[in-house]
Amino acid sequence: MNKKMLVLSAVILSTILCVPLVIAAYEPYEVTVWTDKQKYVAGEKGTLYIAFYNNRDVAATIQNITITYYSWKAYTGEKWVGNETRTVNIPLSAKDTYVFDDITFTVPTDGRAVPTTVYVEIGTDHEPESGNGYINVPEVPRYMEQIVTLLTILVVLLIVCTIIIAATIFLSARRPQVTWKPTEKTE
Repeated sequence: MNKKMLVLSAVILSTILCVPLVIAAYEPYEVTVWTDKQKYVAGEKGTLYIAFYNNRDVAATIQNITITYYSWKAYTGEKWVGNETRTVNIPLSAKDTYVFDDITFTVPTDGRAVPTTVYVEIGTDHEPESGNGYINVPEVPRYMEQIVTLLTILVVLLIVCTIIIAATIFLSARRPQVTWKPTEKTE
């Protein structure tokens, strides 16, 4: 019986010791990233919103913000594009939030116009914080609505033509009956 009690005590003690570690591992996100629209097309402009929550018990100062659009990074012959760094000096008190709402982007018009992950790193006077967002660029043709409209018109015209052909066949098959009158024989 002593061995069973010892094993049970060890399991309960290890469970109790692990609970604070699990609770401490959960921290609310400090950086949240989202866009003003759900989907974009090539060449379209959009706004990127970034919220930074200072969940520390002390004040912090945002010193810089670096934004990287992973799938849009490229060297254009003049410079590297697809990332941006801004130097700012924004003080935040403890448990305060600041939202960057003036960050604009343009979806590339070349082969880089694909969905991309946006990586944001905010440098503070304590330690940098980071977060991810997503910009969706669907691969559906831009004029898909016009294609659907044309296909709808085609189906309607096909139905109308079928009705006209059926009516023509019906009316041509409905001739008046020819009745034969017996002819008189003359001798």
